[in-house]
Amino acid sequence: MGIASVVILPITAYFLIMAVSFFSGLLYNRITSRLCGIKLRLDNNEITEIPVKAFSLIIASIETIWLFIVGLFLAAAIIPFTNIILMLINFTANAIERSIDVSGTTLLINTVLGTNGATLALILIIGLPLVTFAYGIVSNGLFAIFYNYIATKFIRMQLDIEVISGNLHEIKSLPVVAAAAPLSGAVFGAFGVIMGLITLLSLAVTGNPTVGNIISDLLIIVLNGLSYFLGYFLIFALIAVIYNFLAPKIGGIKIKLE
Repeated sequence: MGIASVVILPITAYFLIMAVSFFSGLLYNRITSRLCGIKLRLDNNEITEIPVKAFSLIIASIETIWLFIVGLFLAAAIIPFTNIILMLINFTANAIERSIDVSGTTLLINTVLGTNGATLALILIIGLPLVTFAYGIVSNGLFAIFYNYIATKFIRMQLDIEVISGNLHEIKSLPVVAAAAPLSGAVFGAFGVIMGLITLLSLAVTGNPTVGNIISDLLIIVLNGLSYFLGYFLIFALIAVIYNFLAPKIGGIKIKLE
């Protein structure tokens, strides 16, 4: 079972990620056919600017559509279970001796479960996508702002792009450090600092006595920034290494640049 999991899980993850990436690409093409696309400013294959409004709106829209689909599946899976629970409650109540009056309790439980099931379905299908869209607008907007005003001051993300024909280009490779460092260092490192500040705020609200010590406060902020930087640097570097290995064999990502 352990050996089978080692083989099956990576293969399953590969096809799942491929399906998600393929569908996300289709969503991007459909959205940009109605809205403007993400116009990156390039200088010698270096990304010098990411448009904040278009980037945050399009990426947040893709994330929202995904969460809507996931909410539909979760709601479809949860509501049948609430019906099964209702059936079990009714069966149990009917099995109890008639001398015990449980009809009112059973009716109350049925009403509560039925209402909560419908409410949960509405939250998953409508509420979760709306929250995701609002969060996506803010987080992706901050992502673009951090890149434009912080990352580009130190190191810009590089793409090895080659013209195929007309405005069709292919990303031949991703320089590992130049692709991972701007995102992990300036962008997600900045997010880590923000999370450190939020952690300090939550500790202050709960009355933690360590808050107020300058050294411990700075340590929390620095450690959060470093953890985000190192974690995401490894992730993006690994993505770049895998892409550089696969691109010559199966072809790189093809994009249209205007």
